[in-house]
Amino acid sequence: MSEKQIRRNIHTYPFKYSHLAPDVFFERERAVIYLHIPFCNTKCHFCDYVVYTNTSEDLRAAYVDALRKEIRAFSENRAFPGFKIDAVYVGGGTPGVLTSRQLISILETICETFPVTSDCEVAVEFDPGSVTYEKVKELRDAGYTRMSLGVQSFDEDILKQNNRPHVLKDVFTAWEAIQRAGYAHTNLDLIYPLLGLDLKNWEASLRQAIQLDPTCITAYPLEVWPQTAYHHWLFKAKSAQLPSGGVEVDMCRMSYDMLESAGYRRYSTSGYFDPKRVDTYSRYLEYYWRTWPLIGFGVSSKTVIHDRLYTNVRPIKEYLERSAHDISLMDIATRITKEQEMRRVMIRGIKMCEVSKSDFQRRFGLPIELMFGREMKRLIDRGLIEEGPDTYSLTREGQVFSTNVWETFFTEEDLRPATDGEVQFGLSELVLT
Repeated sequence: MSEKQIRRNIHTYPFKYSHLAPDVFFERERAVIYLHIPFCNTKCHFCDYVVYTNTSEDLRAAYVDALRKEIRAFSENRAFPGFKIDAVYVGGGTPGVLTSRQLISILETICETFPVTSDCEVAVEFDPGSVTYEKVKELRDAGYTRMSLGVQSFDEDILKQNNRPHVLKDVFTAWEAIQRAGYAHTNLDLIYPLLGLDLKNWEASLRQAIQLDPTCITAYPLEVWPQTAYHHWLFKAKSAQLPSGGVEVDMCRMSYDMLESAGYRRYSTSGYFDPKRVDTYSRYLEYYWRTWPLIGFGVSSKTVIHDRLYTNVRPIKEYLERSAHDISLMDIATRITKEQEMRRVMIRGIKMCEVSKSDFQRRFGLPIELMFGREMKRLIDRGLIEEGPDTYSLTREGQVFSTNVWETFFTEEDLRPATDGEVQFGLSELVLT
């Protein structure tokens, strides 16, 4: 006798639901904000960011007005949900070129336009030469909570060779002002390798940074981008040469060893924080590298919300003209595929030194191994990744050679030249040494 078949229809799927309270159901999604301040006193030889030097007070004031207008306009865009802001990052350029009143007015506009979390991280970058006690104290009192100082090197000659806008004494003067202003969350940036840098003065810079005792230290590997002086010297004029690859690896290992010996804990492939004084390195950068919602304002800024990505126009004159005539500030806009989003989570997650299996499963509905099983096995076999109960994490070798790890997830399509109708950005020049 055949099994009985029951005819039935469906109205929806799934059939079981967990009830959420209204305040949970209607809670705003969280996001972070990046604001680009494109003003500097000099253009550093390695810098690829959109920056302008020798600008007038009138131009800077007009830019701040346009920036505040763009912030207000975002909340009227119904393409995106309402967001609650978890962190704000004011970068550049050199935000310290602006007055304290201008920087405070930008933060006030954000707080008037968006709901913000009670412990919202508000970070700002300063060049040592742009720090005054009065300015950083006013910002601290107004709600700025994290101060990042772009030192790059504690060697006077290297600062000069790289066209840095400060001298060494500016660093110590700035640091004293920041400490006196009461910042509990601080960061110092260093870069390696630079022209003229060797292991001896790299070690001295690391030692000096540790001695100043910031809560975070960032040891950035150099990125060589087109349109920079470094790119011209290395690839066109061939008039300069960086330290060998072996020396660069030694610098990398030295930074990790010295920072960890001093009590700092790794947060990313280049960032370290002191867990006894702060809970994290940077909440903004966690959103950035985890590819959680990020809203960008200002010239060249990038907004990434789920599968939508767009950038603003780069020339400041065009930005101001469009703002004045209420024309869209958007330059490039696209939607990425689900596969691209998965690869983005892996590549950018590796910048954070680990990727969560459960987070990936929750986000995409399938395990990492189903999508990237061969890649993970290859990386484990090479000793670059180790598997834990819920994570794939970089080993120390994987951290040193992290660029080799994330390049495992590139496709041929990613690396081919852009064709008509396409724009390529976000991949620096390959330096073979």
